[in-house]
Amino acid sequence: MQIRQVGILIVIVGPLLAGCQQAPQAPQAPQADLTFQRGVQLLAAGSPRSAIPFFTQVIASAPDGPAPHALLSLAYALDLQRERAILQAAQAHRAQGEPPGWELVAIGIARMTQGQYEEAVQSLDRLVSASSQSSPMAISARQWLTLAILLKGDSPGALESLEPLIRSGSTRTTGLLWAVLIESHTGRSPQAGERLAEAARTIAVPDRYPQDMGGEVDDQATYDAAVASLAKGELPRAYQLFAALQQRSPKFSDAPVWLSLIAAAQGDWPLARSRLREACRKGSCRSQGLAKHLYSVVCAIDGKPDAAVQLVVVGQRLLGRSNLPLHVVKQPQSDVVWFSDVIK
Repeated sequence: MQIRQVGILIVIVGPLLAGCQQAPQAPQAPQADLTFQRGVQLLAAGSPRSAIPFFTQVIASAPDGPAPHALLSLAYALDLQRERAILQAAQAHRAQGEPPGWELVAIGIARMTQGQYEEAVQSLDRLVSASSQSSPMAISARQWLTLAILLKGDSPGALESLEPLIRSGSTRTTGLLWAVLIESHTGRSPQAGERLAEAARTIAVPDRYPQDMGGEVDDQATYDAAVASLAKGELPRAYQLFAALQQRSPKFSDAPVWLSLIAAAQGDWPLARSRLREACRKGSCRSQGLAKHLYSVVCAIDGKPDAAVQLVVVGQRLLGRSNLPLHVVKQPQSDVVWFSDVIK
């Protein structure tokens, strides 16, 4: 049995996370180009420390291009090497009139982890304003911007920052699930419930679970029925089905994540927080990766920037290790499905 879990996207860098977008421009020399692309792959896979030597090598052989400097600064920032990230970002020299790039994401993350939240917001907002809103850079910057705003203690501002992500097809589920947690933390459980139902509707399939609960219990049908119940706002039934699925197949579904979100939508923030933290250690790699990405929002709410960044990186790494599709299925699926709405 495999589990097809809800998809959620955090864009660290480039097309490896966003599907069909172009990668940052690489150096022209063939060997430098291969080294650069390997660095991009490692960075996108949630291994910033492993990416650093590759970008450093590219810069040593082709020092003039801004892209390797920008991505090296991002790798430093994600590895919590704050000062190095900021110094390296300054080396990403761009021609007059050329828009900024990933170096502003690096500066934003570095400022976040230095506790300079207003400076982080300014850097990230500058990149959002200067970029096409559908580009991986703009999506990444807005996601980190939301975390920076939460670290400032501004939940309404964070929800406002999420709206463009919620309106986008590629990040809709991600934005909605983040909103569930933020709404719940601020005591707005009805709004959290609406966001959760909306997120479930993006992935729901017809409810085919046998109403009498008789006969052989099918995990795929149980999962589909649980998501369909959430889509209709039937939280108690969804909870019952996810709890049953988790008891039967604890290592093969993202039920722990859904159960934590249901607690959030029911107004029990302490329970939601506790369950989500526990979900970071249970279930498949993909389920744990999803839980860690969502728990980064909790850490931002709690004022823990280092933990928020680390959870994004580790969550991305776990997602990269999993080739599972996105729901509960009895046989392996050949479909390529985006992981949440898309937060790697």
